[in-house]
Amino acid sequence: MTTFLHKLLLLTGLALLPVLGWARGIAFSEEMHGYAYHQGEYRYVSVYFKVVIDDIDAWRANPQHLAKLSGELVLDRVPAGSVSGSLQILAPAPGADGRVLTYRFQGAALQFVGIKHVYNNAGPDMLDDMSTLRGVFQTQGQAQPSVPDLLKGDAWTSELHFEWWQPATLWNFSWSFSTIATPWYEELAVKILFLKTIFGNLAKVLFPWAV
Repeated sequence: MTTFLHKLLLLTGLALLPVLGWARGIAFSEEMHGYAYHQGEYRYVSVYFKVVIDDIDAWRANPQHLAKLSGELVLDRVPAGSVSGSLQILAPAPGADGRVLTYRFQGAALQFVGIKHVYNNAGPDMLDDMSTLRGVFQTQGQAQPSVPDLLKGDAWTSELHFEWWQPATLWNFSWSFSTIATPWYEELAVKILFLKTIFGNLAKVLFPWAV
């Protein structure tokens, strides 16, 4: 083998090392609004999140893979503040049909656990499933309901919605996507992979710019 070929193979190997070490990730923003029955009264509530999936391939291979949550909670008569936590996306629903997205976060004084229950039936109903978060706001340290308790429908005291029918909300969500540790030539492919995994055929309707 010539010296030139040796050098070419070496350079190719060195160029591929970063690719082999990349864990392609994605981040996006999500906001939800609704109500919470908290401390004996109904209150308006809003949450503004940044969601980070550090490795989209690991997440697609294992629905237990957690994404990171960070953002702001605004609850009537409670000082607004930052929150952080985790999001489990589309894990099998324990003891029930379909899959769940489980949100867990905490701030200075409050904690929250809630779920979006996505049924296995195909069609536009999936939009409501994917955009309705039901859960419980509590003071820090209280025993939280389990996911099966929330699935039964008698444990949640708050309901938040991703308002996909609001053009500004859908626009902001659609254009909030950014990739992490992803080469430029794979950025669009990673975004499309995420949308197809989450929404299936509905991705073509909701995000025609991407799919």
